[in-house]
Amino acid sequence: MGLQGDQRALLQLLVERGQSYEDIAGLLGGTPDEVRERARAALAEIGGSDPDAEVGLTDFLLGQADPIGRADSIRHLQGDPETLDLARKIQTGLAVIAPDASQPSLPEPRTKRRKAALPDASDGPATLAAPADPEVAAAARRRNAILAGLIAVGLLLVVGVLALAGVVGGGDDDSSSADTTDTSTTAAESNITTVPLKPIAGSGVAGEAIFGLVSNQQLYVDVDVQGLDPNLDSGDSYLLWLMVGDSAGYPIDSLDPDENGGFSGRLSVPTPIAVAVGNQAQSVRVSSTSIDDLQAEIKQATKQKVPILPFTGDQLATGDIPLVERGGNQTGNSGSDG
Repeated sequence: MGLQGDQRALLQLLVERGQSYEDIAGLLGGTPDEVRERARAALAEIGGSDPDAEVGLTDFLLGQADPIGRADSIRHLQGDPETLDLARKIQTGLAVIAPDASQPSLPEPRTKRRKAALPDASDGPATLAAPADPEVAAAARRRNAILAGLIAVGLLLVVGVLALAGVVGGGDDDSSSADTTDTSTTAAESNITTVPLKPIAGSGVAGEAIFGLVSNQQLYVDVDVQGLDPNLDSGDSYLLWLMVGDSAGYPIDSLDPDENGGFSGRLSVPTPIAVAVGNQAQSVRVSSTSIDDLQAEIKQATKQKVPILPFTGDQLATGDIPLVERGGNQTGNSGSDG
């Protein structure tokens, strides 16, 4: 059985956004132990076996283990080929769900040459880099807080709607989840539509957004945008929005431009949001948005239990989403005159 939408979003928060059990518990309510159990169940779905049957793989694979826990996990993986195979299978599934995640390195099986190999277990995952510039680090933390809040909106507000509609709760509906247990090389991809992004009010920001599906389940968007200011104020962030009408939508993710003002990358659309918002989306928009302002809108949306947010920030580029008929044929005009 594939992962449910809320399980996928939870794992994305943990491995791609660097959130802790405590962080997510604070966003959703409940306790860190409850969040951990949900994460453990999701990993069991991916691997087909309890990740904690022999050793606490859940914490290790999700980056939540303390140094002692990491060392214990590595020692066990070195001496237990079956558990090591399970860890590899889970990491393959996580790579499909969260392609931008930084996962811990798995050890090689321990040979029986000498016990002197044992101290290698203390190495753990790759050593963390030295702290970045304080202002840059603070901006990154604020952006991560926003993105965590956005996914929390999907978890907290949308999953309940989907459950009522029978999309999440049943477990047998193929449209509600992606099968991440397949460890074959590359998941099948199919493009849905291309949205040209045109500048608004002479912003100079333009590009395109290509929507597609991985294994006919996980919605993604390949974004190629030029003309962004690489020196954006640390209190702001560039965002890509799925707009429902002209004044509200859902910001999928942030766009971090390179030194030339360009961004090119793949963004995953959380499954609950893809189901609840995707069919209503009329356009794609690029914005420059105050992080504080967006956080305030996220809090308000949570109180009102609405899975979309008022558009916040300055419009930089936009494009209309073509109508897509069954069979993948596009109708209507793409792009926007801005």
